[in-house]
Amino acid sequence: MLTMTLAEKIVDEVKKVLTEEIIIAQTNGTIIAATDPARVGQFHEGAYLTSVEGQKRILTKDDQQHMKGVKAGINLPIYFKQEVIGVIGMTGDPVHVSPFGEILRKMTELLIHEHEFFQETETDERQLEAFVFDWLHLPETAIDLTEKASRLQLDINKERAVVLIDCQDESFMKQKQYKELKETLHLNSQEIIVRWGHGRFLLMLQTTADDRKALQQRLFHIHASLTARSSPGVLIGAGKPAAAHLMKQSFQQAFRALKMAHADTPIVFDEDLTLELFMEEVSQETKEVFLDRTIAPLLPYPELVKTLRVLMTSDCSLKYTAEAMHVHINTLHYRLKRIQDLTTLDPKRMQDAMLFYLAFMLLDDDPKKRSEQPDIL
Repeated sequence: MLTMTLAEKIVDEVKKVLTEEIIIAQTNGTIIAATDPARVGQFHEGAYLTSVEGQKRILTKDDQQHMKGVKAGINLPIYFKQEVIGVIGMTGDPVHVSPFGEILRKMTELLIHEHEFFQETETDERQLEAFVFDWLHLPETAIDLTEKASRLQLDINKERAVVLIDCQDESFMKQKQYKELKETLHLNSQEIIVRWGHGRFLLMLQTTADDRKALQQRLFHIHASLTARSSPGVLIGAGKPAAAHLMKQSFQQAFRALKMAHADTPIVFDEDLTLELFMEEVSQETKEVFLDRTIAPLLPYPELVKTLRVLMTSDCSLKYTAEAMHVHINTLHYRLKRIQDLTTLDPKRMQDAMLFYLAFMLLDDDPKKRSEQPDIL
């Protein structure tokens, strides 16, 4: 219960408000933390007697001469769940330090209760994380979901959608920030949040296929809330609502959707993906070959890449493209002819325009290549 690490933490916290020398000892009298490191490991007879008697003990200068390891001051028993688990002592003139005794005791016991609460919370969260991991990765025949869910007071028969959130911020892994994050999300008792590593969180939100709009609004609110908490790069991927036995699919969908999310489209629903589904199945080698055969010859010419990108986003309208680029239509025709000469693909031809569109999707899917491309406007 009262470990050396915890005792050192308590001493550090007490030092912030009291300047006197402090020791913390186990019930057998061994000092395990002190403002004077030389005293750690020594036997303190006063602490031992205090733990046996269970009440405050005043130590005088005379006691220093007759008792082992003590200095004048006060010793107080540390109680947890009505049991003495250790002793904290303050060195100094007993008349001077005694008034601080109750403050010292309260601070110590509050720190221990806080530590125990976080330990219990952490244990509960680890159990929940293990349950969710089993749910999403192990075959149904390998685990009894109903029994485990019952112990966690979860009804697995409710439909849920898996949502993955990438905060791109490791600070949310810390207990305090994680607790604040959970409070921000306003989850009900049947909704789940677990840490999913490297600044990511996995949610299981209660919803149905008919509640798409409500889920969308909720995710917009979550994104805005997290962005406001100094995490501007938040990305969210959402799977479709599913029953318990299909939760793996919802997870896979959320994972795929998250990979498609980026700064311009930070919230992605898997059911909205179309061409992206094919891109996900294409190997990196095939993507590189496709880019080499389509848009690669244009990459040394940013103005041509920008012109082609604007054309793709203007539904291949020459009029709108020229206006958006602030160029004469003849200049646009010249650039498009130059694109055709370099690539052998005609952007005014439907089939070739589709190839360029796919090429831009591949470029935008590669963060490194995307950062090297010019802005649209």
